[in-house]
Amino acid sequence: MKNLEELNTIIGELDSYLSNTFTYVDDSLAKIYESMKYSLFSGGKRIRPLLCMITYNELAENPTLDKILPFAATLEMIHTYSLIHDDLPAMDDDDLRRDKPTNHKVYSEAVAILAGDGLLNMSMEVISKYMESLDDIDELKKCIKALKFIYNSSGVLGMIGGQLLDIDYLNEQYNEELCEDMYSLKTAALLKASIVTGAIMAGCDGEIITKLKEFGQYIGLAYQYKDDLLDMNKDLKNGQKTMLDFYSAEEIENEIKSLTNKGLESIKDIEFKDDILKDFCLALIKREY
Repeated sequence: MKNLEELNTIIGELDSYLSNTFTYVDDSLAKIYESMKYSLFSGGKRIRPLLCMITYNELAENPTLDKILPFAATLEMIHTYSLIHDDLPAMDDDDLRRDKPTNHKVYSEAVAILAGDGLLNMSMEVISKYMESLDDIDELKKCIKALKFIYNSSGVLGMIGGQLLDIDYLNEQYNEELCEDMYSLKTAALLKASIVTGAIMAGCDGEIITKLKEFGQYIGLAYQYKDDLLDMNKDLKNGQKTMLDFYSAEEIENEIKSLTNKGLESIKDIEFKDDILKDFCLALIKREY
């Protein structure tokens, strides 16, 4: 991978890999598979798997796509299951996602819950199948280390905990510190895990991982703040709590710049093959959609 223009090719490889994980063993279960695929292939930008694959390619001595695709797929499945559950009436109660009816509006709330559960379980199946094929103990250790980081980041101490804070904001007094905690857990944690997973599978450890964790945290927060600005009118209409409850749009823009600069500063001493990770993250933060 030499530039951002090659990302569409990588996304195509990922989508093929994801599609091949679905094999109907029983027609009576077709509805649950259809529900899972409906959300998994609904036009997502594949940001988390791309962060994982880009980081891996930038840092691995001899990168091979087969080695990182299972982890990229796992990250996208986890992210997608979280969106299905977040959209449910008991959570954020959204009727649209990516300009399409949300999963529970198409398949029912019960099926949507099962589809989310199915994607989470499938994410584990994908990785366990890959690990079963390995003979190298060092590679297995890297897989275990990466998996631990992914599932910690998507669990109660990460993404799930962030959603709980989001729900609690509907009923309790909140402030900017709690809002940032929510952003750190609900959004930044899995983005950071995507970057760190790519680095772990590339064979990195120690100080490089520490610096990339810091980078992922800053970029994850900047990404969420940018979302706040892009969704400003929608969030206001829906009563969604964001940092714009505490700061002006101009102040948020300045914070995005500050977080981005801190993130870039944290990885300035890491020797990447190219600048694709930096360029991709900057493109995310400067996006207008």
